[in-house]
Amino acid sequence: MDLTAGNRELDAEADALALDPAAVDGIFAASDALGQQYRLRSTLSDPAVPGQVRSEVARRLFEGRIPAAAVELVARASALAPDTTSLEAAVERQGVRGVFVVSGAVDEVQDEVFRIARAVEADSALQSTLTDPLIEVAARQRLVADVFGARALPATVRLVQRAVQRRSRTLVRTLDGYVEVAAQIGRHTVARVTVAQPLTAEQRAVLRAQLTRIYGAGIDIQLDIDPEVLGGARIEIGDDLIDGTVRSRMNQARRLIG
Repeated sequence: MDLTAGNRELDAEADALALDPAAVDGIFAASDALGQQYRLRSTLSDPAVPGQVRSEVARRLFEGRIPAAAVELVARASALAPDTTSLEAAVERQGVRGVFVVSGAVDEVQDEVFRIARAVEADSALQSTLTDPLIEVAARQRLVADVFGARALPATVRLVQRAVQRRSRTLVRTLDGYVEVAAQIGRHTVARVTVAQPLTAEQRAVLRAQLTRIYGAGIDIQLDIDPEVLGGARIEIGDDLIDGTVRSRMNQARRLIG
């Protein structure tokens, strides 16, 4: 089973289980255990072992240690996992997804995570501190609460703190990945749009309609303001880039002139 199909199946399983905050905590605890213990990861994702057997082993290992709903989700993830890396990522994704869903404010949390990602991206000193391996994770997580706690929902702060803890990707990429997870909850695709000044409600609606027509899916527009683009818009959707900014055209003209 391909990874995308596996994620969809796990999403449906999570929705049916109606996860609560304790179950989300349990999923994160399982993800941490998988991340720290290679032998556990390899046992629960061994392709030579039938998925049903791996699922049962996961139940036995985690039962009584995390809530029952979390056990079931981890067991199902084990059955679907094609390899060790995918298993840990799939379980972690369900924890992140659970934070969004349990918050009851998916759109607002998604927007706040996007804004914080841009703030971290623009502040090299903050980014360096939040990713410094010589600073304890707990201290970096406290800094997140100090910097963003007064202007973001608790679910948002928790996700940023979780991102600080992760090691497999850069902090900004991890946060952007969380934004994608939120979009997938509503079966949408994220379009990161960079413009020189804020768009009106009408402009956003027109842009969303055009992108939806092109991509055949609902579009979540995440707006990034950068006065240096001068005019036009830079649109990133997955691996696609549409750069119609004045700055881009000026740079192209300079290259032609030599």
